[in-house]
Amino acid sequence: VKVEAPEGGDIARTVYDPLLGGDSAVFHTVNRNKRSVALDLRRPEGRAALTRLVAGADVVVEAYRGGVAERLGIDYAALTGVNPRLVYCSLSAFGPEGPWRDKPGLDMLVQALSGLMAVTGEPGGGPVLCGAPVLDTLGAFQAATGVLTALLHRERTGEGQRVDVSLLAGALLAHAARLSVFLVTGEEPGRQGSAHPYLVPFQAFAAQDGWIYVAAWVDRLWEPFCAALERPALAADPRFATRADRLRHRDALVAEVAPVFRARTVQEWMARLEKHDVLCAPVNRYRDLADDPVVRASGMLVSQETPRAGRLTTFATPIRLSRTPGGIRAPAPALGEHTDAVLREAGLAPEEIARLRAAGTAR
Repeated sequence: VKVEAPEGGDIARTVYDPLLGGDSAVFHTVNRNKRSVALDLRRPEGRAALTRLVAGADVVVEAYRGGVAERLGIDYAALTGVNPRLVYCSLSAFGPEGPWRDKPGLDMLVQALSGLMAVTGEPGGGPVLCGAPVLDTLGAFQAATGVLTALLHRERTGEGQRVDVSLLAGALLAHAARLSVFLVTGEEPGRQGSAHPYLVPFQAFAAQDGWIYVAAWVDRLWEPFCAALERPALAADPRFATRADRLRHRDALVAEVAPVFRARTVQEWMARLEKHDVLCAPVNRYRDLADDPVVRASGMLVSQETPRAGRLTTFATPIRLSRTPGGIRAPAPALGEHTDAVLREAGLAPEEIARLRAAGTAR
């Protein structure tokens, strides 16, 4: 159940273009299988209605900036007074403690604060934003993991609890591999573009008609890589004999092989490299995904019929369960589409719901 404000609802409904049936493509994608209840939680009657929902709930997830849930009277202490078995998850940008605990935040700000942006981009260039809101997605998965852990504890003990997840904590963990090296050495890492910071060759190369990503990072793959490129002299070059040598002479190695890659197409290089068991992948554009056989085989791109937006190509559930498989049961809801039904399930009488609607507290 998604609780939204009666006026406008979730900002994701309209902040992204294009709009399909009044809501954004993003909203349609991330709100399948949800029911929308529109309540004005600034009003006591709206909070009272929410309390009725919480009384029978297993989990509440909120993403207000710090202090807002307390001011509304829907914080952990207030709602566990109604339902002591409740699992209450708070998802914030910067965490529940510290000088920024009450500050609103976004994925992009956390990429900057966490240092992630400082190591993303081309050498010598400025900070670069990741091409997708990776921290929002990571935060959602961490919230789900925390909630499931808390539910397992409740199953064993009967005790609910609070789960706190921050985008900042997830961001620091996301680049722990590089950050941990800095914490030991004190050496500030530079931007490497598409290249791995410690392994060579491990990066994207421009081919005749696009880009290909190659990972020949261990010693046993070096000779096969050179064979695929038809450059046996490179395999015998003492500058590139070991992994450490190749890292030390990265610029020289890339200068040797980059022109070679430009001589053939991506698919020609895929065939050559795969023949020698060298790891590689095409650098797909979005337009390439639907025709890529590996992407198609993943089953992630599916068609969905919706009453407001028509037929959409969208995403399947990424986690596959053998006994309880997930799926798209319902399209993203219109604002307040399920207000009456959900409030009735919570025990509100039709006349109570009608009063909430008449007052503008519900929609």
